[in-house]
Amino acid sequence: MSRTDFHQILGVKPDASAAEIKRAFKRMAMRWHPDRNPDPDAHEQFRRAREAFERLTEVRPPEPDTSTGAAADTPSADDAPPPKGEDRHMELDVDLEEAALGGAAEITVDGRVPCASCDGSGHRSYGRTTMCGACHGSGRIRSPQGLETCPTCSGRGYFTDTRCSDCDGRGWHPAERQLSVTLPPAMLPGEELRISGQGGPAPEGGVPGDLYLALKARPHPLFRLEGHDLHLSMPVSVFRVLAGGEIQVPTLGAPIDVLLPESSAETRIVVPGAGFPGRKKRRAGDLVVHLQVQYPRFLTNEQKALLEMADQVMHQQLDDQSPILARWRDQHGAGA
Repeated sequence: MSRTDFHQILGVKPDASAAEIKRAFKRMAMRWHPDRNPDPDAHEQFRRAREAFERLTEVRPPEPDTSTGAAADTPSADDAPPPKGEDRHMELDVDLEEAALGGAAEITVDGRVPCASCDGSGHRSYGRTTMCGACHGSGRIRSPQGLETCPTCSGRGYFTDTRCSDCDGRGWHPAERQLSVTLPPAMLPGEELRISGQGGPAPEGGVPGDLYLALKARPHPLFRLEGHDLHLSMPVSVFRVLAGGEIQVPTLGAPIDVLLPESSAETRIVVPGAGFPGRKKRRAGDLVVHLQVQYPRFLTNEQKALLEMADQVMHQQLDDQSPILARWRDQHGAGA
C-alpha cells in the first residue's frame, strides 16, 4: 500500500503534520474500536487505521543535503527553536508596600480548556452533509460549452462539514483561570515581571508564550513616590520643633527615629537610604520628610506661665538667642 493510501485512510492531506496524523487516528480509533462499535466491519477498519498511523509516524533518518557539498556543517531543522505562542501583557495593581517588600498576588488570566465533545481536535468522526447551492446537488452546472463539473463542490454535489459544532472547530473553549504570582522585592512601578509559559497557548509543536506583568502602584495614604525617593508630609508640634529631639517617622517597613535639631527653621528633612529599597545596581532612595508645624488651638494657664518664663529667659540672652529681636530693641527702643 502506498504512502498516499495511508493518508487517505486517515483522511489527512499528504503534507499533514505528525500532530494532525495523531489526531486523525484518535478520531478513527474512537469511531471504529471494536469495544465501542458493534459493526462487524469495525475490527478491520480499526486495524487499517492503526496500520496507517504506524506507517505514517515511522521515524526515518533525514536525507543528506548534497546541494552544497557541506551538509554536515549546515544546522538541521531540529536545531531551530520551537515556535512560541504569543506573549501577553497585563497591568498588576499592587500596594506600594508590596512593590517595595515583595509579596504574593492572585491574578485572573484568559485561558483555554479542550473541547470535551471533540477531545480537543476541533472535528468529529461524523459530519453534516449539505447540498451544494451552486449545482443544487447535481454536481454539474450548465455553461455555454454544455454541462461541466461544478467547481464549487468539485462535482460531489454536497459538502461534508466535520467541524465540531460545540467549539466551532477550534478544539477549545475560552475559560478564565487563577494564577498565583510571587512578587520579588524592590520592583518599581512600571517595571515588568515575566511569568514564563503563562502567555498565549503553544502553537502546534511549540511552547506557550510568556506573560509580562507591568506593576502599577495604588495611591498610598502617606507616601508619594518620585523616582525611588519617598516623600512624606508629617505634622509635628511647634514645641517639638523648638525643643528638638527625636521624632518617630513611618517608612514602608518599620518606623524609624529621626533627630530634629533645636529651634531649626528647616521644615524638610532628608533621611538617606530610607526611601524605596534598592535592587541589583540601583541604590535605595531617600525618605524626604516635609514637616507641617502644628500650633495649639489654645493654651492652658500652665502652658502660658511656662512660655512667659521662657520668653523672659530669652530676653535676658537676646543678643545670643535672637539677634533680630536684639537689633529691633536697639533701633526702636522697644521689644516684643
